[in-house]
Amino acid sequence: MTEAITMQLSGFLSIYLLLLLVVGVFKYCHIDQTKFLLLGTIQMTVQLIIAGYVLLYIFKNPSPLYILAYLSLMIGFAVFRTLRKNPWLNRRFQYITAASIIITCLTIVLFMLIVVIQKNILVPQYIIPISGMLVSATMNGATLALKAFKEALDSNRHQIEVLLNIGAHPAKILRPFINQALETAFLPTMNSMVGMGIIALPGMMTGQILAGAMPNEAVLYQITIMVANCTTVCLSSFLLLYFGVRTLWNKKYQL
Repeated sequence: MTEAITMQLSGFLSIYLLLLLVVGVFKYCHIDQTKFLLLGTIQMTVQLIIAGYVLLYIFKNPSPLYILAYLSLMIGFAVFRTLRKNPWLNRRFQYITAASIIITCLTIVLFMLIVVIQKNILVPQYIIPISGMLVSATMNGATLALKAFKEALDSNRHQIEVLLNIGAHPAKILRPFINQALETAFLPTMNSMVGMGIIALPGMMTGQILAGAMPNEAVLYQITIMVANCTTVCLSSFLLLYFGVRTLWNKKYQL
């Protein structure tokens, strides 16, 4: 197998030239997002460079304390971003959302490492990249689920009020909206799964091949990650919606 690709600094810097094409499209279409694009690119670059050096230090000094601290930072940021994108949540709903994300991520990561890959859970080479992919998928799924649920409530407010007035239980009223929100959260993951291998080679598989791994081995890792992503998105979204909606009505069954 070929050696891993080592990128030259000049080659790396040239990738930013492609942003000129994006800026050109923005200018032509009168889209006032050039500043946002540039700031986002700078923020992404700085964050990833810092993360690269932090991970390099952790890989060279694989202390359980460093690994757990990094994992806590990843999951904590995912919870923060999800809650920040959904300011309408009440306090108990926020706790349920946070717990759903944390419990689901930790459970699936441990299952991946102990049962599937069968590696030491405190080896940073495995736990940090796997956790990063699963936490990111969970955050996106939870955010989509909550956003879709809130939009369904807002657009069907009159119907909900009518059903409440005739004595329908809130849980029964909100169940269709929960199902719709789950489907919305799950759809991007399903689309990715259906198109993989035909439309595109996914990120983890591509990265392993560039790093020198055999394609057939990279495929196995990618399949496990996609199934794990699918599970975390579905399970976390289901838990936070199923238990979270119970905080939306009082003892008199008023929303």
